[in-house]
Amino acid sequence: MILDNEKHLKVGEWITKYTEEGTVDIVTGYFTVGALAYLSQQINYKIAKFRLVLGDIVNLDKAENRPLDLLNENITIEAALNLSRLAQEAVIFLRQDKVIAKTLEPNFCHAKCYLFEPLKNDDRNKYFISGSSNLTEAGVGLKHTNNLELNIAETGNNSQYKELVE
Repeated sequence: MILDNEKHLKVGEWITKYTEEGTVDIVTGYFTVGALAYLSQQINYKIAKFRLVLGDIVNLDKAENRPLDLLNENITIEAALNLSRLAQEAVIFLRQDKVIAKTLEPNFCHAKCYLFEPLKNDDRNKYFISGSSNLTEAGVGLKHTNNLELNIAETGNNSQYKELVE
């Protein structure tokens, strides 16, 4: 199935609709605190384990805001209280024991892939999404962008799913 950010189902809509209890693996070149907060709000209660490979954090909302490096800075309680509500949600999400987040620094990660494995042993409910959508509000379809996002989503335990899991 084709996922984009204009005519078809968006990545965020797919994730919300088709994710049940299980585990999620995400590889993304860029991410935003808003998209992490979205994951936390929409599917966190269903997921036993998140494994994330995250590239650079971006903040495109305001030019005067510098990017926040949530994975490398020591975020104290006081600093977290100074962050916006979404950033606070993202920090809480990332600090969970069930979330494993890594970067490829000093290298850059350009890949974008979302993998879901259900808790129930039913291969029909496994899915992957691969394409151009980063884990950003624009990439998952939460806000309008001038970029066209194009992805392939597929269910089942086919050869592509198995290769991506490896």
